[in-house]
Amino acid sequence: MLKKERQEKILALLHKNDYLSIPEISTNLNVSDMTIRRDINELAEQSLLVKIYGGAQKLEKIEQELSTQEKIDTNVTEKQFIGKVMNSIISDNDTIYIGAGTTMLHALPEIKKANLFVITNSLLAFNYLIHNTDYRVLLTGGEFSRTTEEFYGEIAEKSFENINIDRAFAATNGVFDNNVTTANPIEGSIQRVAFKHARKKYVVADSSKFNRSDVYTFYSLSDIDCLITDDKLTDTTRDYYNTFTKILKEEQA
Repeated sequence: MLKKERQEKILALLHKNDYLSIPEISTNLNVSDMTIRRDINELAEQSLLVKIYGGAQKLEKIEQELSTQEKIDTNVTEKQFIGKVMNSIISDNDTIYIGAGTTMLHALPEIKKANLFVITNSLLAFNYLIHNTDYRVLLTGGEFSRTTEEFYGEIAEKSFENINIDRAFAATNGVFDNNVTTANPIEGSIQRVAFKHARKKYVVADSSKFNRSDVYTFYSLSDIDCLITDDKLTDTTRDYYNTFTKILKEEQA
């Protein structure tokens, strides 16, 4: 069997199974573990799968970014769980950044701390905060995206000048290997600026976002303090991503 054909078969197997060990793949294709290990390394370098200890996982490519309204009713329970984890690491009187995204929208009602100062570029988060909390709130200016309902660009980024953020929380469309991804550079740019001004940096992603890749990598997992997710993340996936950063999937005491 030629290498190209063998690697195509590996990807086809993963498409059906999500995760397979090296022995399972080698048995299925009747080749050595060493050959499969080399194939997995090559496919991982091409961002066609996710290499994990002892095997490989399917990498899902995001073909088109959904609008906020299209995503608003997906994985709600998981996003609320993430809010509880966020609440457990926020302190009273903190200055926090809340990025755009439906994960943040569903997480916000779970945040119960007192006297927060919240900076956001999300119109949805801003509207929730001013109508449901007594927090001090700063909404960045900037150009408005109707798809994600967020503000971005130079004006938005200048809103962070001279602000010292205790904890910054940014959402993502998908994480794979050491990559935190989004649909385009302008959405990632404002998250990077917020992280630059933050003492602690967190990415939030429900368990469906793992092993998914959008077009643009805006940050590395190894450069954040924690990745916050829900309790449905498998132990295998958790263990793999723990090699890049700390994974939080439960409330902190």
